[in-house]
Amino acid sequence: MKPANPRLTRLKNKTLSLMKKEIEDLVQVIKKRPDYIPALETFIKTLIQAQSPQEFIQSTDKKVILSLCIQAPLELFHAAGVQPFKLACGSHISGNMAPLHLPALTCPMIKSISGLLKLGSVAGDFVIPTTCDWVVKFSELTKLHESTNIHFMELPHLRENERSSKRWLNEIKVFKNWLEKTSACRITPRTLVKSINIYAQAYELYSTMIKLRRKQKVPSLHFALIINAMPYLEIETWMANTAAYVLDLKGPDKKKEPIFLTGSPIVFPNYKMLTLIENAQMAVTADDLCTMERTFPGAVAWRDKSEYALLNALAQRNHKACICPTFADNHRRLNSILSTLEQHHIRGIIFHVLKGCHPYDMESGILETQLKKRGYRFLKIETDYVKEDEQNIVTRLEAFRRTLK
Repeated sequence: MKPANPRLTRLKNKTLSLMKKEIEDLVQVIKKRPDYIPALETFIKTLIQAQSPQEFIQSTDKKVILSLCIQAPLELFHAAGVQPFKLACGSHISGNMAPLHLPALTCPMIKSISGLLKLGSVAGDFVIPTTCDWVVKFSELTKLHESTNIHFMELPHLRENERSSKRWLNEIKVFKNWLEKTSACRITPRTLVKSINIYAQAYELYSTMIKLRRKQKVPSLHFALIINAMPYLEIETWMANTAAYVLDLKGPDKKKEPIFLTGSPIVFPNYKMLTLIENAQMAVTADDLCTMERTFPGAVAWRDKSEYALLNALAQRNHKACICPTFADNHRRLNSILSTLEQHHIRGIIFHVLKGCHPYDMESGILETQLKKRGYRFLKIETDYVKEDEQNIVTRLEAFRRTLK
């Protein structure tokens, strides 16, 4: 057995200690807010536990499968009797443990996740849909491919043609077979219909949350906590706790300027942008982030209860309905944003880009041109997980708010 490296051990211990403080500081901020309600406690505890993947895996009697993207249908995990674990991390501190060979301008979330994996020996099975280049190369960058069971889902980056639809349906079929083999549980049409129906109920509750958010009754920070926690909870538990939150909910004393937030993912514990936008007297009432409103791609509509029809419905929902910037034919994204802006009378768009998040960085200019042409206000904020730029961002946000008057 290879002896422990004392320097590495000290670095791990220091990183774990600083991460604990980083999370505790955020939790204190959340609990001191006037809109805090005890119903948030389960979601907060779940997200804290998710910062230690190996401990999470050991704490449940279910088979855990780690996933890097929302493209893998949650209904299939549920039908196989396994617990999905969304491998996402917003900790600036965990990035200290990231491998030194990572490029200088690595996506902050990928760097944070890489450090998280080095903090603990994560033994588990992974599913990796091939979305952005960082996700595609993730297993090699972190050397997961040397010791881990990984299933890749090859995502076609064109959606509007039959060839891509057939390819993605085949990927869903292969993923189902891999899940059955990995979980030792057969997914039958009957069990799949049951799982689809349960997630349809969850989608109704999620839709209620969206409606309340549009009216500024659900703060964006609360929404992020609840949606970020979903991939770590049994869906029935998530529904029960979300329903309890809605019952306890109290509206704000005064409404702020509504904002549409788009761009790079926002994940626990890095809620910097959400709090800074609020501090600038604006409220995120809508977004299309893959870690927030796009976590739930929608309910599934199937033709019949055959295996083919059910898998095809899941494939269509997770492919054609997705508006990720990694797609080449992505006009639906602009149409979706415009529809939300018009329906809910939102005049300002904030485009959040994490340094190193290339797909969103490339797309920001395209959207800016199109949205400004239609008379909307647009602000691009490029940032990282660090706190040093907060004052500069606040100054820009306050100036942006004044343009919305």
